Amino acid sequence: MPERWEERWTLPPPMNRGVMRACIGLSGLGSAILLIAVLHDPARAWQIYLVNFLFWSGLAQGAVVFAAIYHVVEARWGLTIRRLAEGMVAFLPLSFLLFFPLYPALDLFFGRVQEVNPLRGAWFDPRFIFVRGGLGLGAMTVLSLLFVYYSLRPEVGAALERGLRPRRWLYSVLAQGWLGERLEIQRSERGVDVLAAGVLLAYPITYTFMAFDLIMALDPFWYSSLFGVYFFVSSFYLGLAGLTVVVALLARRGLPGIASRQLSDLGKLVFGFTLMYAAMVWSQYIVIWYANLPEETHFVVLRLWEHPWAPLSWSVLVAVVLAPFVVFLSRRAKENTTIMLAIGLLISAGLWLERYVLVVPSLWPGEAAPLGWIEIGVTAGFLGVAGWSYGFFFQQFPILPLTPSVEIPNLTGAHALEKTSSSA
Repeated sequence: MPERWEERWTLPPPMNRGVMRACIGLSGLGSAILLIAVLHDPARAWQIYLVNFLFWSGLAQGAVVFAAIYHVVEARWGLTIRRLAEGMVAFLPLSFLLFFPLYPALDLFFGRVQEVNPLRGAWFDPRFIFVRGGLGLGAMTVLSLLFVYYSLRPEVGAALERGLRPRRWLYSVLAQGWLGERLEIQRSERGVDVLAAGVLLAYPITYTFMAFDLIMALDPFWYSSLFGVYFFVSSFYLGLAGLTVVVALLARRGLPGIASRQLSDLGKLVFGFTLMYAAMVWSQYIVIWYANLPEETHFVVLRLWEHPWAPLSWSVLVAVVLAPFVVFLSRRAKENTTIMLAIGLLISAGLWLERYVLVVPSLWPGEAAPLGWIEIGVTAGFLGVAGWSYGFFFQQFPILPLTPSVEIPNLTGAHALEKTSSSA
């Protein structure tokens, strides 16, 4: 048992140093392109920055919410997948910092809105939006970090106790005040129980406000009380799609703990949220149509029927709903790593385009959709930051959850399952 426990710290991280250096290079390139774009065309630069901020923040937070749900329902089907989801928490502190450069952009965005519709009032004052957005994201980031901290602490403390890793500053912080493996596992289980519930309660509130403040309010006249639900459901769906890409890539490399059964279960979950996303889209339409709300139609008409946005919007529907629905009707497709990777990438790309279509038509006055070197460069920069943060997490922590080596009474959740399965 101890040998099997210790083997998990020796598994290579999912990203080697070459890939990490490439991510750092992409981050630098994206930062340079953003700076050039801000000096050359600030409106275009900040709108694509907002698109990527919403996309990458939603992807990381959606994956952490999946890990919290996994713990709350005491799921048993994929401990490795849960750890891969926890790893995306590493992007959230960077996402919080990336929110602050949006401050000058909010004046640029909402100055025009207030001129067109001064009745919007103080609620949509850019400074108020910035303050409440920062507070919400900060609280969400802290809750997510603490949730993952309590999940990791017993493993890091036991690894230091056994001399598996040198006492680096990060490990010392995580294992400060170590009380022994038995007590720490009990303490961490209680902490994870509370914090998982906190994450699940804070997530819909924070992302509803984000949808209202950073997307819906960009249009001077449009409003929809359903839009917040649509946004946090789609962000969770995005987190599942991003997680599917990572799981499929690692399954192709033969990572232990990811078999066809785990892939199939993840595929079923993605399939379910494909239908959930479609229901959210339909709910937006049916309420406007059935209640005869003409004040809400212009937002939809602009994106679905007018050039150049209509082709992009219908492409989103195909990539995010139609293609995954048809493919995942097959059981074998959900067990095939190549198909899972392709569908995960397709959904992720479709949801990036969906964020683009939600934001840009409200801001861009031109007749052609702005999709060029600025958009590619800024998106590559965010990809580099997200990839580096994810790789950093797994350079430090085991990719497989570890098995406690002591008997813990009343042990629940993932640790109990791992203890039981290992004993068997």
